Amino acid sequence: MEADELEMANLNKAIYEDNWFEAKAFIDRHPKLLDVDFGASRGETPLHTAAKFGHVAIVEELMKLVEPEYLEIWDYYGYTPLATTATHTESIPIAKCMIKKNSNALAIPAPWPWLIPVSLAFLSGHNKLGRYLYSVTPLEVFKPENGSFVGPEFLRTCLRNGEYGIALQLLQQCTELLFAQDADENSTIANIALSLPHSLHKSQLPFLKRWAYHWTGLRHWLLSSVYNLSGMKEIYKMKLQHAQAAEILNLLCPNILMLLNVEKRNMIRIALNCAAQQDNAEFVLRVTKANPELIALVTSVCLNYPVFVITAVEYRKAAVFSLFLCRHFQIMAAATPAKMRAARETGNNLLHLAASLAPDSYLNSISGAALQMQRELQWFKAVESVVDAGYRLHQNKEGLIPIEYFKKNHKGLRAEGEKWMKDTASSCSVVGTLIVTIMFTAALTVPGGNNQDSGYPMFIKEKLFKVFLISDALSLFSSTTSVLVFLGILTSRYAEEDFLCSLPTKLITGLSTLFLSIATMMISFSATIMIMLQYNSLRLWVTLPITMLAGVPVTLFILLQFPLLVKVFSSTYGPSIFKKKVEEWS
Repeated sequence: MEADELEMANLNKAIYEDNWFEAKAFIDRHPKLLDVDFGASRGETPLHTAAKFGHVAIVEELMKLVEPEYLEIWDYYGYTPLATTATHTESIPIAKCMIKKNSNALAIPAPWPWLIPVSLAFLSGHNKLGRYLYSVTPLEVFKPENGSFVGPEFLRTCLRNGEYGIALQLLQQCTELLFAQDADENSTIANIALSLPHSLHKSQLPFLKRWAYHWTGLRHWLLSSVYNLSGMKEIYKMKLQHAQAAEILNLLCPNILMLLNVEKRNMIRIALNCAAQQDNAEFVLRVTKANPELIALVTSVCLNYPVFVITAVEYRKAAVFSLFLCRHFQIMAAATPAKMRAARETGNNLLHLAASLAPDSYLNSISGAALQMQRELQWFKAVESVVDAGYRLHQNKEGLIPIEYFKKNHKGLRAEGEKWMKDTASSCSVVGTLIVTIMFTAALTVPGGNNQDSGYPMFIKEKLFKVFLISDALSLFSSTTSVLVFLGILTSRYAEEDFLCSLPTKLITGLSTLFLSIATMMISFSATIMIMLQYNSLRLWVTLPITMLAGVPVTLFILLQFPLLVKVFSSTYGPSIFKKKVEEWS
């Protein structure tokens, strides 16, 4: 036994070193090393070793010496040689060589019953090899017959890896996979809802990328020449993926026109719920438009609203909730036979759900507790605008109406928002106070002093002096305004409703005037230096560096505080997160 292990170790060492001459010498001396039974008993064959390290030449030589059954041997971990190739390398020549010897290896799973080599290739990130293996794997292997998970698991892998073209092709050839379940009992339609690139819609792209996205569609015949340009490759791939995802939805829609099977109805319910959790509005829109009766079929027994609306409210998914805000879904919701009832267990209606605290994953995406509180209020107000007026006063089992329930759940966030606002106001007011002091002093002690006879400033007729006066006055007035505004923030009552507009508006005003005061203070300082050195021979060498340095504080403010100003302004006065008119994706 020890001799056999030593022989195998020496052979594997030669293969590892890509030394076929020495490996062949071992095999000639010990032919049993390539026997099927011997390889199976050892747990790892020389072919496994050669495949693991991607030695194409040795694999080709071994293929000449072994029987086809040799490709069906599992190693210690349950992998066949082809599965080892799919997992460890991306060598298409090795795969071709093995499949030519025994094509049955394409359907042998490892190490779980649903992981065939093509799935292992995609899971390992070897997409090129995966595409080749898919092209040679028989269609029958993927069919969900006798509860097989191979097809559904392969589709889930393709969807998660962005291989929408392969997923589309397989679904076109085997539509029964749409309602098949994977090993986790998730249906393919649920995996589609979770995985389709809803975030790649062009309206969510930056302006230049959105233009390029549209341009690639208008100039398809030029794609071959611009494919490798910077950024264009990414845009083209994005557009192709979105087109393939749309085709998958187009394939799904005709198959949900008649859903008489209760099991399939539940699958649709779960899929819509998954789509809502991912904010996949496109999936929800396509599916519900294909079969409007689904709205009634997937309506919550307790809340009498579609499950995706309830999920969107609970998880703060703006795109899906926007569908409900548009007239199309309002009519559908109004057409349901019963009136909205409170949930049986808690007594909460849809507005109570909006009054609950959002998940941490959602809140953490928003900067600052005050803006988080503002966004929560915006959600509550949006839901409040669509529910019946009577339910705004409906009490849950705790005896709380929605607004009271909101205040209870957001008590901690309101306190954090108050602290954040006060800390920001305190820090900025200190800066503003310093600027007020400096600029008031500068106004009294003008550059060059005053004329002893007339009392007027010495340089009153100079243009630079006028620049100094105007910038000094602007800096003084704007800094004073900012201090007063920040004082107003410090003395505010900090009620929940104040975070919606009042406090953000004060913060916008304070930061804007503070920025103006800093900028004009630097202009005033630069003008003073120029006035003092205007007749000096070193004027250019001194004033230019000083003027450039004067821009440093302004630049730092822009880099450190201006993004906050933009976020607050956009959140308060920018486009609403809820679209009143939902674009119907095609």
